[in-house]
Amino acid sequence: MNGLKTVRDARRAGRMPRVVIVQRILPHYRVGFFAALAERLCRSGLALQVIHGQEYPDTVPRSVTVEAPWAWRIRNVYWRVGSRELVWQPCAPLLRDAAMVIVEQANRLLLNYLLLARVRTPGSRLGFWGHGCNMQGCGDGWEERLKRMLIGRVDWWFAYTERSADIVRAAGVAAHRITVVDNAIDTRDFAAALRATGGEEVEALRRRLGIGSARVGLYCGGLYRDKKIDFLLQACALVRERVRDFHLIVIGDGPEEWKVKAAAATHPWIHFLGPKVGAERAAYFRLGRALLIPGAVGLAIVDGFVAGVPLFTTDIALHGPEIAYLESGRNGVMTRHAAAEYAAAVAECMQAPELHGRLRAGCLASARRYTLENMVERFAAGVEACLQFRGAERMTG
Repeated sequence: MNGLKTVRDARRAGRMPRVVIVQRILPHYRVGFFAALAERLCRSGLALQVIHGQEYPDTVPRSVTVEAPWAWRIRNVYWRVGSRELVWQPCAPLLRDAAMVIVEQANRLLLNYLLLARVRTPGSRLGFWGHGCNMQGCGDGWEERLKRMLIGRVDWWFAYTERSADIVRAAGVAAHRITVVDNAIDTRDFAAALRATGGEEVEALRRRLGIGSARVGLYCGGLYRDKKIDFLLQACALVRERVRDFHLIVIGDGPEEWKVKAAAATHPWIHFLGPKVGAERAAYFRLGRALLIPGAVGLAIVDGFVAGVPLFTTDIALHGPEIAYLESGRNGVMTRHAAAEYAAAVAECMQAPELHGRLRAGCLASARRYTLENMVERFAAGVEACLQFRGAERMTG
C-alpha cells in the first residue's frame, strides 16, 4: 500500500506521467492485475489510473468497487438501439494531460471514437487492449469491418494472446507496435490450495463420491449453451462404453444445469456438484485426470495448467483468445467437433499413462508462462515501449 500511496502523491504533485486505462467495468478477477501493474509502473516513474464504471443492470460480470489510489469510478450511460448496446463513459476531462490512454477495443464504446479523432492532449499516446476481432467468429459483417477499419489507428496494441496478435498483424499493424500480454489470472491461491491438498483428502473425496478408479473426467465452468453440455454428456457416455470405470465430475451452474442433473439422476457415474469457487476446487482438480470442456474455452485452461490437468476441447469458433495457449498433443488435446472422435481421445488419455504423463508435464510447463506476474511485466514493458517510441507515423503501412 505504501508504494501505491507514493503513486497517488506523486500524481497529485505532477511529478509522474499518468497512464490511464479506461475499462467499461472492473471485474473482480482484474483487481490483482491492476494493483500489481500500478506498483510495477511506479517503479518506472509512471502513475497508473484505472477509470471504470458499472455494468448494465442484471448482467455479468459485475463491476466491483475498489478503494485504491489507482481506481477511479464513473457512472456509465447505456443505450439500447435495437439488439445493440451503446455505452458512454463520461471521463474525457479525466484524460487530460495523460501520457498514454489505453481503451478496450469494442465498437459499443463511444468514448473510443472521440479519442480516435484525436480529441485529447497533443502528444498523448493511445492504445487498444483487445482480441483483434470477435473471437466467436471474425466474420464480414459491418461490425467486424468497422473494427478492422479502426484497428491500426492507435499508437500501440495490447493483444490478449498470440492468436489476437496474429489477427492484428494480418490487419496491417506493424509487429513492433504489438505487445502480447498473455492474458492470465492470479492463480497463486489456487496453486497453494493444490499443494495443501493431500492424498488422504483426495481419497476421502473419491470414497464420498463413490468413485473407485483414477479414470475421472472433470468439467468446471458455467453451464450454458456455448459450453456444449449436450455434446459433453453424449461424448462421456461413449467414453464410459470404452472405459467401464470412467466417471465424470461436473462443477458449475447455469441455465443448462438441469441437463446435468437429469443425467446424474440416471447415471451413477456422473456426479453433479454445483458451483465451487477458489480453493474449494483444489481437491476436485487433484482427482480429475482430464479437464473436459468441448465448448467455449476461456481462462479455465490456465487453472488446468496449474493443476496439471490437460484440457480436452474441440475446434469450434466459440473459444476465447486463451485457446491460443493450447498446444494439442503437448499440454492438451483438440479434436474435431465430433462426439465419437472426442470420446476416443479422452478414452485414450484415461487408459494410457504415458500419454497422460506427457500432457501433464506440458501443462505444468505452460503454467510457468501464463502467470499474472508475467502478464504484468509484459503489459508494463508495452507501455514503456510505446512511450519511448519516437515515430509519429501510423501503425499501419
